[in-house]
Amino acid sequence: MKDLWTEKYRPKKIADYVFRDDNQKEQVNAWLKSDAIPHLIFSGAPGTGKTTLAKVLLNELDVDWGDVLEINASRENSVDTVRDKITNFSATIPFGPFKYVLLDEADYMTPNAQAILRGMMEQYVSTVRFILTCNYPNRIIPAIHSRCQGFHIEHLDKTEFAARIATILMDEKIDLDI
Repeated sequence: MKDLWTEKYRPKKIADYVFRDDNQKEQVNAWLKSDAIPHLIFSGAPGTGKTTLAKVLLNELDVDWGDVLEINASRENSVDTVRDKITNFSATIPFGPFKYVLLDEADYMTPNAQAILRGMMEQYVSTVRFILTCNYPNRIIPAIHSRCQGFHIEHLDKTEFAARIATILMDEKIDLDI
């Protein structure tokens, strides 16, 4: 079966991820060197690689996928999701040093769910790390911002984007007639 190129060519290692600038690359490499990450908020426009970067970090940290809970908060954004899924997951002992909760599109969580999440970030700080992605960071309550390190991801410039597309086309043995 043929894979979608977006999945087939999604970076799996930090070396394959295209950063907008060297400062961001250095920051991510510092987290990897320390073998730990803080609670994070990845913000930026849709399609800029927020979720991909989160997954690359988890791969590079060699996290056992039994220690990862991924929730699409645009679909599951209620108080019940936070109370049930996240609490049940967070309350168990991790296989590695930490468990990780990846809340994709966290800006769609209700304010009440975010308030409960804030409490969980405090309660499980020694065993769980939270990675939130969002398009609109202003929709995340200040109490969560204060517990996370923000990381804004910009669109790639056109040259970097074209170079990545050219690499994919070569890998797929597709000639582009312009």
